[in-house]
Amino acid sequence: MKSSVLGEELSNTQKVKTGRTTAPQQNVPKPSMLQQTITALMIVGPLGGLIAAIVIFFGHGITLVDLLLALIFYAITGHGVTAGYHRMITHRAFTARRWVKIALAISGSLAFEGAVATWAAQHRRHHAYSDVTGDPHSPYIYGNSFKEKVKGAFHSHVGWLFTPQSIDVEKWAPDIAKDKDLMFISKIFPLLTIISLTLPALLGYLFTFTAAGALGGFIWGGLVRIFLLQHSTFAVNSACHLWGKKPFVTREGDEARNFAPLAILSMGENWHNWHHSVPRSARHGVRRHQIDTTARFIWTLEKLRLVKDVHWPTKEQINSRTKITKYRLGNSDIQ
Repeated sequence: MKSSVLGEELSNTQKVKTGRTTAPQQNVPKPSMLQQTITALMIVGPLGGLIAAIVIFFGHGITLVDLLLALIFYAITGHGVTAGYHRMITHRAFTARRWVKIALAISGSLAFEGAVATWAAQHRRHHAYSDVTGDPHSPYIYGNSFKEKVKGAFHSHVGWLFTPQSIDVEKWAPDIAKDKDLMFISKIFPLLTIISLTLPALLGYLFTFTAAGALGGFIWGGLVRIFLLQHSTFAVNSACHLWGKKPFVTREGDEARNFAPLAILSMGENWHNWHHSVPRSARHGVRRHQIDTTARFIWTLEKLRLVKDVHWPTKEQINSRTKITKYRLGNSDIQ
């Protein structure tokens, strides 16, 4: 990896019990009222869609077209975030052909979770300061008592989106800042959010040639899908740092955990303890029973020769990072 900043960030997350790293104090400007309003609309809007969907469901049910649009757009945009935004762009777990890189970045942008450049920069900062001062969304920001953890859980889930944050793409993602494709996709993020809502509505109309079909596509394939995907991602920040198992070695103070209930909705991002142990790993669910559809998707792309240089974990690597003997792998345990 050519970027010294990125290299330091990734290696820093793998240091074991070398003391906590904290971020230097910075004067971060408060977000403007317009920024706060846009953020609120991106979070509250999908919630309104979910409420409308529930009302419609009990009144008229859900059509097969509605369901298919929701599932298809969830899979496409979700894996755009997990395989594209996260494992490929942020952690460089693999490299892709240019058109595949662009397709994954655009798919991730349709998830309503922010532009790719700032998303990656924030996430790299999270790894550098996981659960210590400087982490953008640690649930331990207020302390360790029950009341403080409840307050911290809300902060790590959605509250941090409304607090002043330092997003220095040049510092945290210099490789992305030099990538013209990714920077252009970041610039057109507002347009992509509009497409994310209008495309399922258009497809709903084309499948049914009715206004009801368009409305169903907009609500289920758009708003409901965005709501579920957003909160699955947010739960990795909150739930996966509060509950679950920590079988693997991470830096001292890092509370990243494996939280099994999120496996399907998060597409494998829930195996968070392994991810924080070896951030560049293309597979997060490293045991055979751990569902990780993102890893399977990357595996398929590799077989089709659309991606290369995939950082698959080995049995030796997994066992060397395992804290508890009973969790070590045998010959048949790794996928």
